[in-house]
Amino acid sequence: MTTHAMPKRPRIIPESYQLLANWRYVEYSLLRIICGWGRQACDWQDKLAVCYHAWLQAENVDRLRRRLDQYPGGRPEAPVGKTYESLMNTVLLAPDFNHAMHGAHALVQATLTRAYREYLAESHPVHDKPTHEMLRELIANHEIQAKWFANFSQRQTTQYDQIYLTNIQRLLSEHEHLTDHATPADPYAATVGINTEFRQPQTPGRVPHWNEAPNIMPLLQTRWSESVEVRRLFFMIGYFWEMGVAEQQLRWLYYADFMPWQFIYEEARHMWDESRHGNSGLTRLRDFGIDIKDIGYSSYDKNGDGLLPHMTPADLYEEFFGITQVAETGYFETKRYCFEDFANGNDAASAEMMQYDIIDETAHVEYGRKWLEELARRAGIQDDYRIRGAERRRQRQHESDERVRALKHFLAHHELPADYQPESANAIGGLHGDLGLDALTSPTARTHLEKLLQILRVKCPLANTASAAKRPNLPM
Repeated sequence: MTTHAMPKRPRIIPESYQLLANWRYVEYSLLRIICGWGRQACDWQDKLAVCYHAWLQAENVDRLRRRLDQYPGGRPEAPVGKTYESLMNTVLLAPDFNHAMHGAHALVQATLTRAYREYLAESHPVHDKPTHEMLRELIANHEIQAKWFANFSQRQTTQYDQIYLTNIQRLLSEHEHLTDHATPADPYAATVGINTEFRQPQTPGRVPHWNEAPNIMPLLQTRWSESVEVRRLFFMIGYFWEMGVAEQQLRWLYYADFMPWQFIYEEARHMWDESRHGNSGLTRLRDFGIDIKDIGYSSYDKNGDGLLPHMTPADLYEEFFGITQVAETGYFETKRYCFEDFANGNDAASAEMMQYDIIDETAHVEYGRKWLEELARRAGIQDDYRIRGAERRRQRQHESDERVRALKHFLAHHELPADYQPESANAIGGLHGDLGLDALTSPTARTHLEKLLQILRVKCPLANTASAAKRPNLPM
């Protein structure tokens, strides 16, 4: 392939422009590596960390893009040499999660931080103050990640593949430890990963004790509308399980390379929000001494061996539509009346949990309004997401009502209603899965639910247990 050098850089543009362009590529590559591997984190603290670090990386990339755009004729995605793609693909194609995190944090991020500090020491602190301010912010974000990785390493006993580590170290050395600023020539580096066969495993990393608790969800569904105590417990569990949304959004971010940067930036925030909602739910459960072993966590029943297929733009559109237009939009009314129920019951902490979730979800629905048409256009989909979203929400509410009717009938008569269509339950997905009739009639599940409700009653009794209004069934 014939290569062509870029036009000679005008003298008015300092050499640091290309250096910043290289760093932008590396920071974005780290974002993609964390997203690509992040679903495989097992411990809860590590799941939280990868989601937060993906957001920190989005902040780093955004700052570099804005700085590059400030140079005369500057481009937020100024091209870099093809060898940078080789370097970052080597990090991406790790043997496993632990290797990928070591390559990203102990090798690349540590090298970046040293390069940033070297630049701060050698460049003019007044003339180039905007870059100095930016680099200090980037260093601070990397220090947060380095602190986590130091703790992560202490908890692991990984025997690292020395060939993997040596290859990364060699390529970093060839790039002058990320301080080279030579003008690149075509062909330039493509987005990390897109020229590889990297794929993600089907099953996300499992937290300890993830499958030890009996299934109480069918019981919660049958009692949701009549019991404010059940609603309170349900949302603690429901928010905890929202980590499963964040895990899937890590996958979206990896495959969203066809979208504008602003979508990736905002979706990284959306993903981090969902991970924090998961932690809000678990934190509230732990306030009462209830933990993962008492509730269970299966990342919305994702399981199986093998690797996932690549996501297409159409796949991303459908999942983004489902979260923003069906699940998040569909739960607003429910969350608002539960906020009122918990506040009126004098459980300020549970009410606050709902309050901050609603604030985040309002922004997420706006992301949907802003980006669904562009996603559809790029995916080649002809769709009015507003009309389809309203119809899907009505369908889900009907399915939920039918499900509760069937479950209550089964409890009373030990059989499903003759007119019940079981395939409608399978369409609900999300928290519900199948009907869960075994769990519904399980003495173990019933005893476990009563135990959990009693724990909540003793530690924080609701003042409106007898007076809270009857509410509609869950929306889905």
